Amino acid sequence: MLVFSDFFTDNKNEWSVRDSKEVLLALENGCYVFEHKRSEGNWLSWCGTKADWGRDFRLHVILEKVNGVNDYGYGLVWALRDADNFYSFLISGDGHYRIDACDNNEWTTLQNWTRTPLVQQGDAVNWLTVVRQGAEVRFYINDQHVETKPAADFEKAFGSAVGFYLNRQMRVRVHAVLLLQGEVSPEEDPSALQAPDDDSLEKVLAELHALIGLNHIKQEVQTLVNFLFVQTERKKRGLSTIPLSLHMVLTGPPGTGKTTIARLVGRIYRHLGFLQKGHVVETDRAGLVAGYIGQTALKTDEQVKKALGGILFIDEAYALEPEGATFADFGQEAIDTLLKRMEDHRDQFAVIIAGYADEMERFLESNPGVRSRFSRYFHFDHFSPGELLAIFEKFVTDAGYRLTPDARSAVEGAIHQAHAVRDRTFGNARFCRNLFEDIVAEQANRIARSDMAALSDADLQLITLEDIPNAAAEAAQLSGKRSLN
Repeated sequence: MLVFSDFFTDNKNEWSVRDSKEVLLALENGCYVFEHKRSEGNWLSWCGTKADWGRDFRLHVILEKVNGVNDYGYGLVWALRDADNFYSFLISGDGHYRIDACDNNEWTTLQNWTRTPLVQQGDAVNWLTVVRQGAEVRFYINDQHVETKPAADFEKAFGSAVGFYLNRQMRVRVHAVLLLQGEVSPEEDPSALQAPDDDSLEKVLAELHALIGLNHIKQEVQTLVNFLFVQTERKKRGLSTIPLSLHMVLTGPPGTGKTTIARLVGRIYRHLGFLQKGHVVETDRAGLVAGYIGQTALKTDEQVKKALGGILFIDEAYALEPEGATFADFGQEAIDTLLKRMEDHRDQFAVIIAGYADEMERFLESNPGVRSRFSRYFHFDHFSPGELLAIFEKFVTDAGYRLTPDARSAVEGAIHQAHAVRDRTFGNARFCRNLFEDIVAEQANRIARSDMAALSDADLQLITLEDIPNAAAEAAQLSGKRSLN
């Protein structure tokens, strides 16, 4: 049910603004503009929507940071009663997000500032989405999932309004607000990634073989396709077939393409007739395990229900049974529920579990019932320096930038340095993405010192050696410590 939708007409008198005459609420070109003029503090603006935040909902807003300091937060608030009681989902212009509860002006941090490449940095447009479904609340930035929290964290008796939060000396334009109340259908759920309508097995395999590196993974997936294809043909002809297990284990360091392969496999299963939809529902321990007896089974069942017809992808699956876990940990309840559903719905969905190799081996050794359900194991290695450079250059090309030869050499050197000192937490493709974003920020700082009107399109696209040193040095230093969604 649509509760509130606003693409902004001249109804600004319906909005309330926290006290202070040093703030602005205006309507400009069909958008609200909120401006916080003070050099300290924060303020709110809100419109009473009469929403029931204890039920399932989907809240979606489009915000544009017009100007202001980048390392201060701005974003949306919901379940808002007044300026002292609300929940907030904030981002910052330097690429972080945060989730808080404000209860009688007492702040509780539910997720402290966390960096993500999903935020369009600086003065830019970002989409923020909050989805409550059953026992969990999920958060999205630009339609990509970044966080899942228990719904119990958001069930204090606040108000029914929705609004916006700004920190000091910031100007933000609001393009749209949409609030849907009630059960969120799979079509409205960004966590269930559907295959394109015009998809085909040929397209999937072309995407697979176009990936940089991963040669042995490509061979193993192609072998799987060939095996399934032959089994399908044998079944059509009335010949005997080998019992199939669609479940698989993916192991390896972060940023090596495990999630990408899981999504491709889902589409392959669909086109070969083994799964009805082939969509992928991504989750982790937080999406399966609750904090109270009996609720974990319900939470796991909700994820399985969403995955029927497709794939349930569980990242860092070993966290379901941490090393040294006691009877008080509810991870085993999630495992038991999942194993039963894998039997109950054996032909209706597939489970793919992923994580570091050593931790996954410990997890499987400690759970014979889990190991027996999985017959396919794919191991992902670190990318080579040459592959990492190719990945970096793809980020550059896809974003419409160009590297000078000197800049390319400097990036290549930074990649080799980071690769040489890597540990198992090295982010691989994520490292390349971080490095690219830092370099683009350096380029923006350089360009901002120029006469913008005198710059050509080519100038705005060019990354030079001047843009590399600080960003490259920082990325190399942090290469083994960053792990972004």
